[in-house]
Amino acid sequence: MDGMPRTDRATFRLPAVALFVPALLFFCIAPLATSGGWWALFFVVPLAALAWVLLTRTTVTPVRVTAHGLLGSRRMDWTDLDRLEFQDSRWAIAVALDGRRLRLPMVRPRDLPRLAAVSGGSLRLGEDAPAPDEAADEPSTDTATATAGSVDDTSLDTTSPDDSVADQAAPDDAAEPAEQQR
Repeated sequence: MDGMPRTDRATFRLPAVALFVPALLFFCIAPLATSGGWWALFFVVPLAALAWVLLTRTTVTPVRVTAHGLLGSRRMDWTDLDRLEFQDSRWAIAVALDGRRLRLPMVRPRDLPRLAAVSGGSLRLGEDAPAPDEAADEPSTDTATATAGSVDDTSLDTTSPDDSVADQAAPDDAAEPAEQQR
């Protein structure tokens, strides 16, 4: 199993090259911080940056998703997940059935297939995801499985909601005059 990724757990974190930033901060701040007195407190800046790079991550298991940060960890079970949102191609935001929001550090839209694989079927994408009509019509006791497949990527679309409605109506309107001409 050398080199094969584990499918029962995934960790999303900053690449190791990000450790260069705290090191650079240390060398830039060192001349000022070593001048004596209260200036030594400036050494806290590279230490905080190092802690942020090392601690900030998202861990996903078949049972739950956990977001780790400087202030601790927050968890959300897959059964509580309603949808994922992406804003401005930033990190994912998990939205619970009760409206709670959990920012998932380092999880990008490109990570969705890996996230779906580790979730054990709780997060469904593409053809596997239930259609909005199916999710509303099907009498399911496990609503998380029925709705956890929705990924809200409307923020990735550059058109406004009014434009998308007009775009959907335009092909139908354009097809009618072509049929009337025949």
